[in-house]
Amino acid sequence: MKTSHIIVLIVLALFVVGLGINFSQSASVYTGFSDPSARSRQVHIVGTWVDREQSSYDPQRDLFQFAMEDTLGTVETVLYYDPKPTNFEQAEKIVVIGGYEDQGFVAEKIVMKCPSKYEATDITAN
Repeated sequence: MKTSHIIVLIVLALFVVGLGINFSQSASVYTGFSDPSARSRQVHIVGTWVDREQSSYDPQRDLFQFAMEDTLGTVETVLYYDPKPTNFEQAEKIVVIGGYEDQGFVAEKIVMKCPSKYEATDITAN
């Protein structure tokens, strides 16, 4: 095998290893609020909206704040620096994607599972 081929294979192998390491460090995981790893990295947390009367939106700071209970039963205040998502009230489950900062859990993105999206429909033709 030529020396140039060996060098190309080594560079390619190093690139693949570097890409794998970078991906594994940046990948976010599903966890709960009480998991210590949630304190140091971006995570996905699945839960439900609780204490609806205590949620608020501050238009001057563009901050939507609400309480959420994860699947393990831990309740945490979530800060979301955007308006309340459309159909938030109808969501059966909520997935917040974000991490802990000085002020608490800050969601960068909120994904909602609405029951209407998953209801069976009858599409038979007469």
